[in-house]
Amino acid sequence: MIIGLFSAKEIGEKKLEQIISKKLDSVNNMQIALTRSGDIIVYPLDYPNSISTFLRVLSISESVIFVLNQEVSALDAEIALAIEFSALQKGYVLTDDYSDTQSFDALFSKYKLGKLPKIRELAEIDRRSDSQSQAGASTVSIDKHFIVKGIGQVVLGFVLDGTVKKGDKMYLLPSGKQVIVKSIQVMDEDKNSCGKGEHVGLALNNVDDKDFDVNYSVSSSNEVKSEFACVFTKTDFYKLDPFASSVLTCAINGRNFGLNLKKENEKTLVSFSKPILKSQGSIVVADTSLAVGKNRIVGALSID
Repeated sequence: MIIGLFSAKEIGEKKLEQIISKKLDSVNNMQIALTRSGDIIVYPLDYPNSISTFLRVLSISESVIFVLNQEVSALDAEIALAIEFSALQKGYVLTDDYSDTQSFDALFSKYKLGKLPKIRELAEIDRRSDSQSQAGASTVSIDKHFIVKGIGQVVLGFVLDGTVKKGDKMYLLPSGKQVIVKSIQVMDEDKNSCGKGEHVGLALNNVDDKDFDVNYSVSSSNEVKSEFACVFTKTDFYKLDPFASSVLTCAINGRNFGLNLKKENEKTLVSFSKPILKSQGSIVVADTSLAVGKNRIVGALSID
């Protein structure tokens, strides 16, 4: 299970030692680690300075852990809004003797974040994954790539949906270039298959370095589009006009995309900066132009 770890302020090393047992990799300002129970935990290294990495972590998480600090701030409210508009239903609020639970309960009791169970340590979490695979396309993010002597091009990423098997024919997205999975590694062990929630290395054929300039994932489907009809919901806390903005961003399957919204007759259309697979569930939208401390969460959209 992939767990997103969020905090309105930097998490100190002492607190991190209670949460994680081993840091695995740092990719695109995301720290990937293992919990003491063996789950993958991911947290943004540059939040709150950047909202983009935060959205990427949120978009791949099956559950969240929110660290409740000594005082509640505007950044806690921003995190609460992002979780509220996300597809996530599972998570926990990590507290200690100094956490401001009184203010937290008063401010967030009506929100999804405020309804999450409070815990003191990760041993209390339910490690069962109840997320359902989406519409059939097996998809792996491309977070890092490199050449291994005697093997060739290897990509590292998360299995975001479905199952991938050795020998599968897949596509680089968005180019649609076909590749074959030559081998699979999970935690440095060779495997014949891998499933949703695992951090994997895939050796691929028919790939060169130039492919990674334009492609962001590997999938069993190549049916990508840039524009979709959608349902858009704006939070009351965002006062600008999202239909007039050119600085909106979102994250889908661990990758950031710029987007534009427009009305066409009675429909709302969304155009993404790159073609994507049709995404299921709620996509959180943010405004990258706003300063830290201002609410950067615009709302959410779901593709029809």
